[in-house]
Amino acid sequence: MRVKRKHLTVLLNRLYDRGDAEFVVEHPSSEIGELLRIQLDAYDSCTVQFSTSLDEYTTRRQDVGRQYAESIFTDLPDASAFRNAVLASGILEPTNQAEIKTFLDRYGDPDLMAGHAPAFAGFDTNLMPWRIDRILGLHDPDSGIGYVNGFVLATGVRDELDWDYKCHDTDPFVNAFGDAYEAYWNQPLGSARIGRLGLLTYRRIRDIEQAVEVHSDEGDEAIIDAYDKYDREYRNDILLFSNDRNFVERARAHRLLGQRVDLPSEFPDEATASWREIEILLYMLAIVFGIIEVPSVTVYGVWRGKDELDWQYERVKLDARSPTLASKLEGDLSIVESYEELSQ
Repeated sequence: MRVKRKHLTVLLNRLYDRGDAEFVVEHPSSEIGELLRIQLDAYDSCTVQFSTSLDEYTTRRQDVGRQYAESIFTDLPDASAFRNAVLASGILEPTNQAEIKTFLDRYGDPDLMAGHAPAFAGFDTNLMPWRIDRILGLHDPDSGIGYVNGFVLATGVRDELDWDYKCHDTDPFVNAFGDAYEAYWNQPLGSARIGRLGLLTYRRIRDIEQAVEVHSDEGDEAIIDAYDKYDREYRNDILLFSNDRNFVERARAHRLLGQRVDLPSEFPDEATASWREIEILLYMLAIVFGIIEVPSVTVYGVWRGKDELDWQYERVKLDARSPTLASKLEGDLSIVESYEELSQ
């Protein structure tokens, strides 16, 4: 069954009810195995245990690279993408969160009534896949509250994300990791899935948020030049965010307000999370890894026939290995979707 990311509550509820309040999130292969553990509790009091460190994951991934074809190895996300998927859920913070907050307190939330220039946020490509506007609390489209009045999007960022390497031979994946990987047929592999996440964020900001799109070529210099040109023409304060120190320094050389977002080099032993953050976490891990497993359920981030609407609505596919559980999940999902339709 196909499930929107925001409806993954039905899966968590059923796991909780059947006695799996504490469960493991795994990769289907024995070589990678356990990724992390989740303990469901009250809404804001769940626990995520990072039972596999980033170094341990890197070692397992390298072992896969020695055993199987390069396409298998490159499809597996590296440790930084694994970490970024967790960061995108909101469970982890940037390492320099205090510095970022100081930067935003100083340059964000301008008093427009007092004649201050509007503040707009822009991004380097490397942060776009990871829901960075949400993680930094830059702008809430529903309430209109946040540090910035809108966004500036350079088309060079979009173009750097827009490439699609698809799988047209599933045999190496099936031979390595099992029949579940038949689902990879004609679906994006590896970093192309991460690029899709970035495009979704880009399009959401462009189409739903208060955003201006400016033309640029690809590459840091061209992207920064586009931001600089817009800044000079419209006299707005542009706050640029990147994980790349060189990008930030180039932005500052253009007298733009650049801020680096430092990402954790390792996982903590555990972290506290809400049910909503766990739903996002499962969605992000499913996309980044392609396929993950929780008790009695395989969660597909991609599957044969996944289309643009599935990407747009952030759908995953659930394959329950128990007919009883499958029936209950389908019933719960039907109720949730019917309620959503009546509420619109």
